[in-house]
Amino acid sequence: MSTLTYKCPSCGAPLTFEGARQEMTCGSCDNSFSLETVREVARIEQEDAGFERMEWDMHDENLTAEEAARTRAYSCSSCGSELVTDETTVATNCAFCGSPSILPAQFTLDTRPETIVPFTIPKAQAEKMFADYFKGKRLLPNLFQRDNRIDEIRQLYVPYWLFDCQADANITYNATQVRTSRSGQYEMTRTRHFLVHRAGTLAFRKLPVDASSKLHNDITESIEPFDQEQAIGFSPETLSGALANRADVPAEECVQRANDRVKRSTEDAFRNTVQGYTSVSPRNTSIRIDNGVTTPTLLPIWLITTKKGDKTYTFAINGQTGELTCDIPYSKPKFFKYLFGLTALIGGGGYLLLLALAFMGVIS
Repeated sequence: MSTLTYKCPSCGAPLTFEGARQEMTCGSCDNSFSLETVREVARIEQEDAGFERMEWDMHDENLTAEEAARTRAYSCSSCGSELVTDETTVATNCAFCGSPSILPAQFTLDTRPETIVPFTIPKAQAEKMFADYFKGKRLLPNLFQRDNRIDEIRQLYVPYWLFDCQADANITYNATQVRTSRSGQYEMTRTRHFLVHRAGTLAFRKLPVDASSKLHNDITESIEPFDQEQAIGFSPETLSGALANRADVPAEECVQRANDRVKRSTEDAFRNTVQGYTSVSPRNTSIRIDNGVTTPTLLPIWLITTKKGDKTYTFAINGQTGELTCDIPYSKPKFFKYLFGLTALIGGGGYLLLLALAFMGVIS
């Protein structure tokens, strides 16, 4: 099978999709083309192209049946080299000529995305955000205070399932109102108990749940939200220049995480309507989800890795909003050092204040 590589009609160099302008751009001659123009040129070239095949049927004894089932081989449409990818890769770069290679055949009927949110954060800005992250953070381990280099940066479209549903909820709360008053030498406290009931319906639209097993859920959820209003219809051209995987976690396996998020959001929304009480605690909660549907989509994430010693640390940046998260821990020795210093500073300041008050005769 062959990959798709979109070439510049002017100079023949590979084209990449620029999300901000929603055009295909050439890094060689700096020309830009609409998606419709690139599609038409590709169609004409495909009709005019000749057909030649020179293949050898070789058996790789080192490749196990399990590995063979999880890998796919493609021919680069630019240089003809063989690309070997896993079964979920749908966009990559040729390891030999560097051309963007799109593998639309990797999508299944269920996982082909309906929409895609384009990148609006360019690579240079993502690299600057990585560099700026370390500035002023005194509690970072010492090895992160100098020489923070990017080991690898990937422009990755991550598959998500978008959940739409309607949540009907009935929630009952135990609530109290506490009033304190004083009469002479006595302080009286009066506690009133209430049973508060709330019922209503919330509509959830485009609730994202990560559909890739290759990326930890804590990373993907911590860089939300994505503005789905800026999504465009998916087409293979929109993947040019980026990496992308198709969903390998079925929507059915993501339902529980979607339910948890719907439940938390519904409980928070209803709780915010119960005001004017000293204490409030849920007594009974009942939530029913109706009209639930899922839609596959691709969302933009910059993945940056940096190596320190024998460990690799990951930075993830929302390719649309710039929200950033990472897995770098803080330094416990530095934390306790600063905590001790702050305690000593406060204690010393208090001691000096007492001396000053004693000197002025305020205290003896």
